[in-house]
Amino acid sequence: MSDTVLELSTLAPLLLRDGRPFAGGGEETRAQSLPAPLPHTLAGFLRTQLGNARPGWQWQSLKGLSDDQLHARLQELHATPIRSVLVRDDAFMFPAPLNAVVDKAGKVYRSSPHDLKDGEGTNLPGLRPLLLEGAPDEDFKPEGGYHYWPLEAMRRWLLGGVPEKLEKIGGPPTDERVHVAIDPESRTGDEGKLFTVTYRSFEERDEDGRFHRWGIRVKLDLKSGFAPVGHLGGERRPVALSALGNNGKWPNKGLFQEVTDKLLDPKQTRLLFILTSPALFDHGWRPAWLTEDTGPHTPAGVSALRGKAELVGAAVGRRIPVSGWNLRENRPKAVRWAVPAGSVYFLKLTADVDREKLLDAWLKPLSDHQNDQRDGFGCALWGVW
Repeated sequence: MSDTVLELSTLAPLLLRDGRPFAGGGEETRAQSLPAPLPHTLAGFLRTQLGNARPGWQWQSLKGLSDDQLHARLQELHATPIRSVLVRDDAFMFPAPLNAVVDKAGKVYRSSPHDLKDGEGTNLPGLRPLLLEGAPDEDFKPEGGYHYWPLEAMRRWLLGGVPEKLEKIGGPPTDERVHVAIDPESRTGDEGKLFTVTYRSFEERDEDGRFHRWGIRVKLDLKSGFAPVGHLGGERRPVALSALGNNGKWPNKGLFQEVTDKLLDPKQTRLLFILTSPALFDHGWRPAWLTEDTGPHTPAGVSALRGKAELVGAAVGRRIPVSGWNLRENRPKAVRWAVPAGSVYFLKLTADVDREKLLDAWLKPLSDHQNDQRDGFGCALWGVW
């Protein structure tokens, strides 16, 4: 088997911790969950499921291997690239582009780079300010709650248009529960020490009473089988895995044919990409591969842009922390800061590019380093502005 799409169905609400400190019964008494697992969390879960299904593979037996032998075994799994997207009722859901603004009436406005006027300037050379197109003269407060967009709305946005109407989709709903801390000696409740955990339930009922089920769809090169049930996130909540047919089960370029036609048009010199998963770049918010030679680890397709495209604007959200636990050294991993999903980068072509090659970057990871690319950090959709 290869190039397989798997669907992850949660069997209980998930605890997908964000980077804020938490200690049940301590000073920080609230644990928050992200809408979806971070790419490296999901990649670790899936590689565990692949390892569990390998014939003769027993995790306990790996403890008897030398460091070099263990490293070689684990590298076999770590080399498996992982990409993911959320679905609701079998419909693809993408993080809302951060250059979109919705007013209280539900009207959508898009912002894009505008030329500087005489006497204007910025402290970021080459970048232009983003201004709303067609916005009313009076100030208005943007309406929240539009965190995820369906495929049709995203298709219109990638074509440079604006969706006529958007449904408020906030992602998998929260499930808040209050717990009591346990005294480690008596194994009973520690009086007065309460804490709150906000889980993510992947089932919801909307205001009209309609039931919706969320899932995580993953694409990977599957060389063998996988364990059908595993544990994901904090508290080891159960998740079931199932293999899907490839036809229409992944947002391939074929579902965005009008967009790819625009991208292939040699007259189209203004391109953008929208992150569908958090990205890790060497220079914080700015991709190194745009201006530097990152060698053999340059993301798929984007080498066609080097020296032929300039970054003219970006709509970037607040950075998010990426950490974890180093099992080998038994200590926390150093925090890294990721660009959030939904961030938009505006490019202007300065020379002809191999557009067919550029399309190889469709929904592929654009992070600067190979390991982050394999984990699925920085997947992106491409369009025009």
